[in-house]
Amino acid sequence: MLLKLGIAKKLFILFFFFLLIFYGTVFESFINVQAMSKTSDRIVSVNNQITSLSKKLQDSLMSMDANDKKFRLLKKKVYFNYFETARKDYIKKLDQILNLDLKEKHLTGKWKQIQKKYQVYTTFRPLDNFISMQTHWGDDILLDEWLGAIAIARETNENQIEQALIEINDRSRHIVKNGLIGFGISILASILGVIVISKSILKPLNKLKAGLQGISHDNYNHVIQISSNDEFSELAAAFNNMSQQLKEDEDIRSDFIASLSHEIRTPLSSIRESVNLVIEEVLGPVNKKQRKFLRIASSEITRISSLLNHLLDTSMLESNVTMTQPKPLDPNQLIKEASLRLASTAKVSNVSISLHELKSAPMVMGERKEVMQVLLNIIGNAIKFSYKNNTVDITILKNTNYDGICFKISDKGPGIPEEKHFLIFKKYYRAKEVRNHMDGVGLGLNISKRIIHAHGGTIFVKNNDDKGCSFFFTLPVEKKKPSKG
Repeated sequence: MLLKLGIAKKLFILFFFFLLIFYGTVFESFINVQAMSKTSDRIVSVNNQITSLSKKLQDSLMSMDANDKKFRLLKKKVYFNYFETARKDYIKKLDQILNLDLKEKHLTGKWKQIQKKYQVYTTFRPLDNFISMQTHWGDDILLDEWLGAIAIARETNENQIEQALIEINDRSRHIVKNGLIGFGISILASILGVIVISKSILKPLNKLKAGLQGISHDNYNHVIQISSNDEFSELAAAFNNMSQQLKEDEDIRSDFIASLSHEIRTPLSSIRESVNLVIEEVLGPVNKKQRKFLRIASSEITRISSLLNHLLDTSMLESNVTMTQPKPLDPNQLIKEASLRLASTAKVSNVSISLHELKSAPMVMGERKEVMQVLLNIIGNAIKFSYKNNTVDITILKNTNYDGICFKISDKGPGIPEEKHFLIFKKYYRAKEVRNHMDGVGLGLNISKRIIHAHGGTIFVKNNDDKGCSFFFTLPVEKKKPSKG
């Protein structure tokens, strides 16, 4: 279901999940911290005070006993006053403990029992009544029992402090444990979320990338299939519409160029024949100056006819004209024939051609006319762009990447910047540096690429280490039929 949501909704759900884990962990920690704070506050404000007051309670009781004995022995009123001071302090401290005990319902009722049991011994008596008493207010057995009861109550209070500290420690451990669990769940959820969202994003992105690469290589038939109901499906639909529109525009342009080329060729042929008739003096004699300009006109007509033929070749290839059955061809013979046909061009450009044949080269499969056109286009470009007094090397190589033969044509020209390697195979592309002083319409390499791809091969260019560049194209070799045993 997550894959069917939009990108924004996926990110929102992932963010909401993170917030849920974060605030859930924080809330649980807050509850435990609040309980710890309440427990620690009880220890500070109640249990610690009870411990301190109980110690003072014992001191007051011991002072009462000591001053009672001194008064009985020495009969001095000052010890009675000391006794009263200790008694009042005892009652005050016990009342404070009882008030604290009343605040906390969970405290034991031992302090109330001590008050009830020994209240008769802490009741105020005037001096005369106190003197008339036959014995002092408490004996050693009573005192030990009394002190023991206070010690037990105090120990109970200290046990409560110990239990509270254990509770605080347990809660702190629980907070740390839950924090680590929440952190671990967050990391796991983030990894899973990133994987799911990345997969739902990267997969259509790769499809879009492949489609854009196809467009950059003039492949307008590529259709992107994205079934997700998100922004990528909308983008894919827009891309497919754009690709279809570009294909339709390209078809219209190709049809227009083809029709225009056909329309121009007929009058151009008539003009060329007429010029040739005048040059041959069929219609009467011409002088030298007239002949010179007529030959220039004839040369330009031939050049225009060649450009029109290139345009027609491109239109035919784009129309997916069915090619005849490929036949076995000798690669060494192909480069020999191509070099002979371009020998005069190389001589005029003061460039030599060097052939590097492959011994025992297998036969390649292709249409001779089309393969020869590729060789003539690439070798012709190598001659055109080579500096004078340099060599164009034509080499046959065994392709190790697949079962085929590789043709390599290297020149010693200015080379091609790497960022323009993919542009040179595009239709009508011509570098700015050569547009004003070199003939051509930018169709030769595009036609070559289409022919090689139609043969199941590849074509690419690399810059040489020293200067110039090398063009490579591959052709499949003839598959030998297994001999019948």
